[in-house]
Parts: sequence; structure tokens; C-alpha cells
Amino acid sequence: MKTYKATAPRIYGAPKAHKEGLPLRPVVPCMTSPSYTLSQYVGKIIQKSITGKYDATDSFTFCEYINSVQLPPDYVLISLDVVSLFTCIPKDLVIRDVINNWENIKQHTDINLDLFLEMTEFCIDCSYFRFKGQFYQQVFGTAMGNPLSPTIADLVMETLLDNVVTRVSFPFPVLKKYVDDLMLAVPKDKIEEVRTIFNSYHEKIQFTVEVEQEGKIPFLDLLLVRQSDQTIKTEWYIKPIASGRFLNYHSAHSTKQKVNVANNFIHRVKTFSTNVEPSATRDIIFTQLKRNDYPTAMINRLIDRSRERQVNTTNDDVTSSEEMIYRSMVHVGQLSGNIQKVLRKDYPNVTISSKNAKTVGNLLPPVKDVVDKNSRSNVIYNIPCANCSACYVGMTSNKLQTRISSHRSCSNRLENMWDQGKTTEDVEVAQLRERTALLDHSAANRHVFAFDRTRIVDASLKKQNLHILETCHIINTPNTVNKRTDTDNLSNTYAGVLHTLKKQYTKPGRPTGKRIGTTRVNTIRVKVAPKRATASLFCDPDSFSDIFRIFYPIHPPAAADDTLRLGQMWPMLWAHTDDKTEHS
Repeated sequence: MKTYKATAPRIYGAPKAHKEGLPLRPVVPCMTSPSYTLSQYVGKIIQKSITGKYDATDSFTFCEYINSVQLPPDYVLISLDVVSLFTCIPKDLVIRDVINNWENIKQHTDINLDLFLEMTEFCIDCSYFRFKGQFYQQVFGTAMGNPLSPTIADLVMETLLDNVVTRVSFPFPVLKKYVDDLMLAVPKDKIEEVRTIFNSYHEKIQFTVEVEQEGKIPFLDLLLVRQSDQTIKTEWYIKPIASGRFLNYHSAHSTKQKVNVANNFIHRVKTFSTNVEPSATRDIIFTQLKRNDYPTAMINRLIDRSRERQVNTTNDDVTSSEEMIYRSMVHVGQLSGNIQKVLRKDYPNVTISSKNAKTVGNLLPPVKDVVDKNSRSNVIYNIPCANCSACYVGMTSNKLQTRISSHRSCSNRLENMWDQGKTTEDVEVAQLRERTALLDHSAANRHVFAFDRTRIVDASLKKQNLHILETCHIINTPNTVNKRTDTDNLSNTYAGVLHTLKKQYTKPGRPTGKRIGTTRVNTIRVKVAPKRATASLFCDPDSFSDIFRIFYPIHPPAAADDTLRLGQMWPMLWAHTDDKTEHS
């Protein structure tokens, strides 16, 4: 539960494009907050106690359920939506619901009620964020982005529905919940009564009501259609404001991924269209796929071959003792496919999915406050020597300022030893030199390092990636003082590409790269023989993260005998810069 690298969450706004005036939905990503782990822990305990008896888990299960329902006479469909649920949940209501539900919660924890309530209150009260350099505390409700928020919202809504069911004078043949959206079937003359009961539960939790029009009402991505015999049929539905865009056929993704997107869309439309003729369903599918530039021949072929989806049981072939591993890898032309084939052969329990190297985050400026360099964690840093051209490359999972303070403290201690007349032969000096290569260089040459000129050269949110990234930077950075042992554990798998990148990035007059948004990029073209398949990707020339996330899908090889079979492909791989390459 302890943390030494927390930073204040930075709020940003996600526009609600479907609402008039484009209001912003405040989002506070709390991954870096001090209480994030504790909020996760409390949330998991509460979640296990929630029955979910009103939940519509997804569109497919709800579609199957609603198509089997027949409403009583004079019943109509209505939907209710909570106005800003997360930010309107009062703390006293959460505490009350935890106490009332304690018999179920205590079965999943050894913590007593008083301590659990204290922990819950602490997680709610610790909602704070930073905006334009100023710090703010959320004094009411819970933050969207706090891992505890969805869980307590689920608890509050389930308790609310239990309360409403006991207060109405009629049964609900349909009562389903998806987060803060409700779908109900009520007598047509009881709609106002239902609204009043829901809005009287708590003054801060208020609902808006939408009544079916001409027997039709949308819910999730379904349009519910009440028939004359009071049965319910469905149609595939998108909001009028929706652009209809999904993965474009000309995007830089693998063909397999595009085909899967089209197949899933076809399956979705066919499953939901129980109130539409097959010819009309085909027209909907054809129109939407053509809007995203899918070829006519492919659309017709996929529609003709489509059939009811069956449960995939291929994973049962994997040995029961092996747990499935799922990883993603940047798509680079045919190279990604070749790597995936190698992994499938030697590692049948590993599933690799492709992703695009270019994302919206790469192309647009950041919308959140920039984190100060010294407050960043999980980084690779470079400290130059103030007396020569040498430098020290290191990594830290804590805040950079914490690590630099440690280096500075040790350097000051070494300076004090010189002032006391000690030499490199003294035991204390020898012991200090063994701590880091930085101190060893300082002691051997009587040099000092320019800690104020420390710069971050790489970063990764995954702590396990830092060691391999640090090693790559040590190898490819000229004049490092790091010891040979710092790079001994790097597999020979990486030697070829590191050597090529080092030659390209250190030769005089190399291209400075293109600028996209706020990131300077170079083009790296990777070729694989004998097919000579080529592909390109964007990467920051000073960052190996963008490059090595392609060749690091499972784990960092620790030794030659632990190297993936991918290592056999390295003699066929090489890279070079090419500023003339066009990118889609």
C-alpha cells in the first residue's frame, strides 16, 4: 500500500459530443495518486459483495433477454438516466450502503467494519487534482478516474433499485441497469409515479426520463421495438450524431485485424436485428462498411460467409499447466506477421495482438498539465560529467528527484572524504566506489557530475521494461561510465538492431527527423529477408521504447539459453533511416 512516487492527478475534460453545448465530462486519472492502490483494494472487496441482479452485462446478453420478454397489457418502455452519477454520489449514502450490506462484504475480508469504513471514507476524501499548476480538492462526490468510483456507484444503484422495487405498487417485468442507464417496463399511467419515487431516494441523485415513441426506445446500441402483442424485438442502433466511423480499411493495421473488425460488426448487426428483414440488414452492413472504405468484394464475401458465432474452444488445446499470455505488438508490415508465426510455433500459450504505432496521443498536443521532470518516475536518465565528456545512464522507478538526491548525497559524502585527506586506498572510499559507476568515475578521476543538467532519455509505464531499456541506452550512448556488468544480461538477440541504430544515430550530419505534434520522429524501415518485406514506423530517435516494444512481446531475455526463437531472425534484420518514405 505504500508509495514513494505519487504525483497529483491532472484533470482534463472529455467533451460530450451528443449533448447540446458540448459540455465537458471531468476526468481525473488517478493512476499516480497516493491512494490509488488502496482504492483498488477497497473496490475489489465491495465489488465481490454486489449481486448484479439488475445488470445488463453487455448488448448481446441484453438482446437475448429482451427478445424473450412479453409485457403485460398497457405497459410501456421507459429509460432513466442519472444526472452526473459519479460526481453526485454523497459520502454519507455510500457509508450507509456499506453498513447495510456489511453481512455480504465481510465474507470477502478480515477487516472489521470500523476500519473498513475509515478506509472507504479516506479514499473518497482524498480526491484531488492539479489544473494549470493549481491544486484542487473534490469536496463532493467521487472522481471519474478513481478505481473506487465505479464500484460504489454500482453499490449505490443496486441499493436504490432494491428500495424502489419495494415502494412501487406494481411489478417491473423489465428492470435492467447498465452503469447509470436504466430500462424499465411500467404501466403507461404510472410513469410520473416512477419518476417521483426514483428522484425522492436522495436529493443529490436525480433522474431524467425518456418514454418510448411510437413503441420504440434506444438502450445501449439497441433500438427496442414493442410489438402489437406486447413482445419486444430489437434493431441495431447508433445515435443520430454518430459518424459511423470505425477502423478504416486504408489504416495502417494488419489485414487480419480489419477483417475481424468487419466480421464482428456483421455479427453484431445480424444478432441485434430481430425486427428487420435480412435484405435490410444486409443494406445496413454494406452501407456502414463502404463508409469505412471496405472493398465491395470483401463485404459481400464476409456477409455470405457469416454465421452465428460459436464459443471459441481453441484455448482448450493448450496444456492445462500453462496459463495463457496476452501481449500486444506494434504492426510493422509483414514483419509483425512473421514474428507472430514464430511465437505461435514455439509458444502456443502466447497470443499476440497488433496495434498501430501512431495514435491520437502522438499527433495531438497533450490536454493535461505537464508533469515536472523531477516528479516523473519509471524513467531512464542521463547525468553528464561536469569535467569531461563522459556521462552516467541510470534508471529509477521512484521519482527522479529522489534518485538524483541520492546521487548528490553520495557525491557530497565523497567530497567530504577528499576534504578529510582520504585517498582512493581508504576502505570507506573503496566501499563508496562500489555503489555505482557514477561514484567510481568521480573517485577515480576527482570529477563531479552536473546533476542540474540531468535529462530523461526514456520512460516506460511498465516497470519490468526499465532494465532492458537502461541496458539499450548504456550500449548506444557514447562515453558512458557504466560498468560492463550493467549490460552483460542483455541477450544477443538485441545486438544487431542496437548496432545499426547506434551507427545511424551517432554518425555526423544525421537527419534531425520530422516533427509531428510535439514529438520529433525519424523513420525506421525494418526489412526481413528472404521475402524482403518492408514496413515503416514512427519512433523518437532518442527513445528505444518505441522500437523495442515491437521486439519485446513477452519478457526481456535474461541469457542466451532464455532467448526466444525470434533471435534466429536477427541475422536477417536490419534498419536504416529514410526521410523520403511516405506514411499513411
